[in-house]
Amino acid sequence: MHELQKERGLTTGYVGGVKEFGGKLPAERKATDSARDRLDKALQGRDDAAAGSVRESLGRLDGLAGIRKHADDHTSVVKDTFDYFITTITVLDRLDLGLSDVHDATLRDAYQTLQILGNAKEFTGEERAIVLGSVRAGQFKGDDYSRFMEIRAGRLAALDAFPRSASDAQQRRLDAAMSTPDVERMLAYESTAVHGGGRLKWSDIPPMQWWDATTATINGLRDVQVSLGADVENRAAALEGTAQRDLLLFLLLALGTVAALGALALDCVRSVSAPLAELAQQARETAGQRLPEAVAAVQDGSVSC
Repeated sequence: MHELQKERGLTTGYVGGVKEFGGKLPAERKATDSARDRLDKALQGRDDAAAGSVRESLGRLDGLAGIRKHADDHTSVVKDTFDYFITTITVLDRLDLGLSDVHDATLRDAYQTLQILGNAKEFTGEERAIVLGSVRAGQFKGDDYSRFMEIRAGRLAALDAFPRSASDAQQRRLDAAMSTPDVERMLAYESTAVHGGGRLKWSDIPPMQWWDATTATINGLRDVQVSLGADVENRAAALEGTAQRDLLLFLLLALGTVAALGALALDCVRSVSAPLAELAQQARETAGQRLPEAVAAVQDGSVSC
């Protein structure tokens, strides 16, 4: 996703007239393709619902070859290029991975925080691209200024929502990422674009400086995003470990219960079988010895009836 977002910014800027980005595109396209290859390999052998959702969404990337071709032969339109990337990234960013249905509150909050930060990062990337696509012309075209303001509002809303589910440690990471000189430069350029009423002066927002500042900001958000992903993985691993221990305890309890029931059944069998065995022995003695002796005694007159 990060590589595709970066390619979006370079491509939109190049189509918008920032020729310096033409030399950067080949390397970024290669990075995007490599990221997709890694994802395809990770999906091999998986047939669960989450993997199916990812494969289906990756179909959107089939149109990337056409976007690249139009950019290279200078037949692209900024709006069409921007819209393609926005739609594709939105589809990939809203995959149903089943994590929204988790019952553990800590894991659910960590996942929600990760999603919110992902939205903030995506809005920042969209903002980077739409300004780059317009700055060469000296103004936002059509309704691009309104879109720019909506994108900015989305980023601010995401950052405002972050503390609702983030832990104190996670909030400190974001605060550190958003207090760097690069972020300050990006916000200063952004303020210039906001108050320009749709006008974009090259001297006030130099494309390369805008690119560098926003890219550094996005990279900072990505670092926080990676750390939040680690939080999710660590919590999931802890829950998995707890579940495995609980399962082992249940198995041991079940085995203990079976053993106790077996011992109880054996005691019951013994308590019944022992008297029966004694009674059978007595019956055998009576039939085999006592009764014949008694009959013989009666017959020879030694015992009177």
